[in-house]
Amino acid sequence: MSIFQSNQSMPQGGRTISSYFNDGYEMEFTTGDSIVDGLSEPDGVYLIKEGFVKSYSTSHDGHANLLLIHEAGELIPLPWALDGGHTTGLFYEAMSDVSVIKSSKDSLRLAMGNNMSLMQEVLDQAVNVIAIYTQRIQILEFRTARGRVVAELLFLAERFGKVSGDNVIIGAPITHQDIADSINMNRETASRALGQLFREKLIDQTEHLFTIPSFSKLLAALK
Repeated sequence: MSIFQSNQSMPQGGRTISSYFNDGYEMEFTTGDSIVDGLSEPDGVYLIKEGFVKSYSTSHDGHANLLLIHEAGELIPLPWALDGGHTTGLFYEAMSDVSVIKSSKDSLRLAMGNNMSLMQEVLDQAVNVIAIYTQRIQILEFRTARGRVVAELLFLAERFGKVSGDNVIIGAPITHQDIADSINMNRETASRALGQLFREKLIDQTEHLFTIPSFSKLLAALK
């Protein structure tokens, strides 16, 4: 299946998760705040109510590798919540103002054991994460900077895109650095490729959000 033929959205009917997390407590974060420090054991599971959170690792030279962008309705850190192990070096950071509800891993796992609907929704999220990782690997198979940047923008449009007239607006607050960090590229190279796409009018920006005037034309730029 093409990585640009399926919108990997989170499962519908998230009321089960939301109602469970009503037993937790709400926390607020602002852009750049650390939610989970990758050097320490997480102290809880978070349901994102509003905003965007990025998960990333760091290389030995300090370079950030953006792995996933999480949105409202998603649980973090999901691998730790499900398998009980701590993935050292996996950080979670607010990309915007973020509201979360925090609970404990033990409470979540107990509730999953007693509620099959909740278990199914959490497992659906885990499957979705695997699907997104698969897409990201496919993006890295493009050999040119332009190819990777275009593929990443198409991926982001499918995941976070909102149609506005003839445009598709990527609703997540993505920066040039985020794109570079997600496709194993330095910022300067990614910005040059983005600049060329701006000049060709294949992408634009609306209120600091990336906009795609024509999804089909941007898709054709991969060929």
